[in-house]
Amino acid sequence: MKLSIEMGSGFQKVVSDLGKAGGKVIDACSRGLAKGVKFAANKVISEHLTGQDLATRSGNLKRAVDGWMAGQLDGVVGVREQSAVDKYKWLLGTDQYTITPKKSKFLAIPIADGLTSAGVARYSSPREVEGGFFFKGKSGGLFFGVQSGKTKRSKINVLFTFVKSVTVTGSGALAAGVLESADNITESISDEIARENI
Repeated sequence: MKLSIEMGSGFQKVVSDLGKAGGKVIDACSRGLAKGVKFAANKVISEHLTGQDLATRSGNLKRAVDGWMAGQLDGVVGVREQSAVDKYKWLLGTDQYTITPKKSKFLAIPIADGLTSAGVARYSSPREVEGGFFFKGKSGGLFFGVQSGKTKRSKINVLFTFVKSVTVTGSGALAAGVLESADNITESISDEIARENI
């Protein structure tokens, strides 16, 4: 999410009328915005990505969120390009995606015993599971699991469910955290201008 200070004609006139001091105002606005986007990034992390809007799995997405300056008066809150989380940083927005299998009939979705306590898949595919088998549930759904004991009455540990597609919607965490930070960003800019004593 890009944050910019729009310099309308009134602002440009004031800066021009201030002469050298006008440059100090622009510098102060940029410094304040730089502090503000850092604050907003931390707000996104602490208020929206610590188990609230988006369940924490490995924590990589949370660690990738940052605030930085893209230029004078241009601040950015988000995830930098070519980061380790490029494939799923869209989860911070509000876009909706439908995921379908590319080479097979079904998607294998890890569930239940197929996930760690952090929600990370234990296996990338049913092919990795030794002694596993497919079975249908009462509702007709297709599952994959392993039996925990050697008898027919042993518990079945369900590892995967199979579906034809999954629709996933982003959390909106980025926009929410930035909007909640608007007052702090404004205050940060005002404080920096006040320090210039213009």
